[in-house]
Amino acid sequence: MGDSMTEPVHQSILLFDVEGFGHRSGAEQAMIRRMLYAVVHDTLRAAQVEPTEYRTEDRGDAVLVLVSGVVPKPQLLRAALIETPTQLHHANRLASAGTQVRLRVVLHAGEVARDAQGTLGKEVVEAFRLLDSADLREALRRSSQPSVLAVSEGVHRSVVQYGHPGIDPEHFHPFVAESKEGALTGWLHDEGRVHVPDAPGPVAPVQGSVAEVEGSGRAAGAGGGSSTTPTIGRIGSGNFFFGAGPQSVQDMVAGDKNVTYRDGR
Repeated sequence: MGDSMTEPVHQSILLFDVEGFGHRSGAEQAMIRRMLYAVVHDTLRAAQVEPTEYRTEDRGDAVLVLVSGVVPKPQLLRAALIETPTQLHHANRLASAGTQVRLRVVLHAGEVARDAQGTLGKEVVEAFRLLDSADLREALRRSSQPSVLAVSEGVHRSVVQYGHPGIDPEHFHPFVAESKEGALTGWLHDEGRVHVPDAPGPVAPVQGSVAEVEGSGRAAGAGGGSSTTPTIGRIGSGNFFFGAGPQSVQDMVAGDKNVTYRDGR
């Protein structure tokens, strides 16, 4: 690869970070890292990700996983929500007090490139900002579960809000991560709370409504007799409609039209 950078490709970005890693002894850290990678690989297997479809990068007390864009994101999210805490429960039952593993997990996606030193891309930076956010750290500290998960705004918009099987949008709650690049919105998964979206505001009236244009047509033909001059109006979307005099709107499709008059012309 040399010093050149690859062309960016769309990938899912999955991060796993160990809570309190720096307070452990060297022997405990080595054991924790083995457990961490076992949980990561079990999570990816549960998501039906083939070994050729992902790549891991070691970050000491964390693991960055880049997953091919061909792998459906709902599969990754389900596995991180279900398989990750399940595997942690099993591992922690057999671990000593000093090697218990609790994880912060983040799922993001975007364009990712590589150079000689590793991975780079705006979305990679954003994923780590969410991972290091005070909200996610506090959520894990308060939780009785061995892992907490957050997704980016993009993943929430394109995956979570559609309510795929095993993914309940009501259990995702927005938070703002403050970073050097500015405020960044994330969505924290918490089954103990139900998120109620804000009620939509009042809808502003659309200019050039059908009723207004029909009224103008009636006024134009009120002088006497029925008008055979086609009425041309504009809907708020920018499309034109054609009608004849006081007759109701006949066509609301934009483009060239053949206009039919009432007298048969």
